[in-house]
Amino acid sequence: MHHFTVENLRACFVSLDGKKATGVDGVTKTMYGQNLEVNLQELHRKLHQMSYRPKPVRRVEIAKEDGSTRPLGISCLEDKIVQEMARRILETIYEPLFIETSYGFRPKRSCHDALRQVNHEIMSERVNWIADLDLAQFFDTMPHSEILAVLSERIADRKFLRLIARMLKAGVQTPGGIVQDELGSPQGSIVSPVIANAFLDHVLDQWFVQTVRQHCRGYCSVIRYANDALAVFELETDAHRFMRALPKRLGRFGLRLNPHKTQVVAFGKIQAWRELGTGRRLATFDFLGFTHYWGRSRNGKVRLKCKTSKKRLRRALGAINQWLKENRNRLKLPDLWRVIALKMRGHFNYFNVTDNGRALSQFQEKVRKLLFKWLNRRSQRNSFTWESFRRYHRRFPLPRPRRVVPLIPIWSKAV
Repeated sequence: MHHFTVENLRACFVSLDGKKATGVDGVTKTMYGQNLEVNLQELHRKLHQMSYRPKPVRRVEIAKEDGSTRPLGISCLEDKIVQEMARRILETIYEPLFIETSYGFRPKRSCHDALRQVNHEIMSERVNWIADLDLAQFFDTMPHSEILAVLSERIADRKFLRLIARMLKAGVQTPGGIVQDELGSPQGSIVSPVIANAFLDHVLDQWFVQTVRQHCRGYCSVIRYANDALAVFELETDAHRFMRALPKRLGRFGLRLNPHKTQVVAFGKIQAWRELGTGRRLATFDFLGFTHYWGRSRNGKVRLKCKTSKKRLRRALGAINQWLKENRNRLKLPDLWRVIALKMRGHFNYFNVTDNGRALSQFQEKVRKLLFKWLNRRSQRNSFTWESFRRYHRRFPLPRPRRVVPLIPIWSKAV
């Protein structure tokens, strides 16, 4: 706990985004900062006397594409300061230990880096089979006892471990009172991603490297982004042996696979080279919002390609449709147009990757149609004809995909 100095706590406070939603106490960054030094001194005292108790989080339900919701926990500002300090400590301890092919919520690593690694593994290594892994309700089902047991293998400071335990057990504020559980780490908590990474590094990554790899007769590797993971294999027998062992391994730590989203598929470049163009349907898999499939490069060679998955495209368009429906009469046209442009730009920043031009064009065209539809429902009379809409669009053009993010590593080769 010696890292929890007033100076370090102040640095954590400064790093927080003051525009984020407030927790159950309603305290904003501006309000806390009005008496900052006194507040930090008192927080420092409570932390070192172990009298600090995190407040319960405020829960917000976020809609998912399958119709269910994902709970998001919003912490109080003072708790965010402590979480940020804990995150920095855990990151310092675990970053040197994580495997190279773990990408989620790590410094200077991104989804695009993980996708490049997938491309490299499939195109440049002896990969013929892929295990597409989905952990069921991972953030909500991690047992606190197992998390703390894993952390205690690397952390000797008992007070710091007690602090982590209190964060995990802070509970959720509901209309009926505070609900506490022995499972899960709140999604939305600053410290949750690094806790999840440390936990899965022990449960999956290190087990794969130290045990699974030793029992495989052919090439194998694992690529993980937070709780989304792919295991790739040269031999079918290795892939299925791994899938038989994995549920037992996860079960030891209170985790389980989602059987509806976990699959083993034949996905090798040699098979694709033989069968592409024969009329046979080749397997695909989804990872990080992209559907990966086999296609041909411009010079006719077989190459791994990816496009926006149907689920992610449907979700993006559904969110824009809902936003337009709710805000078409609340905002003036220039403001509404500006927000839609920001949403489109965010979509392009992530999905504008190699080979995905067709899906981006489809997204762009459908957003334009949604805009036209909802702008004409702002009043009893139609606001636009198609021609007047096009004139406005020419005057204030919506964003278009610009710089393509390359996902093909320079060392990958087409077949």
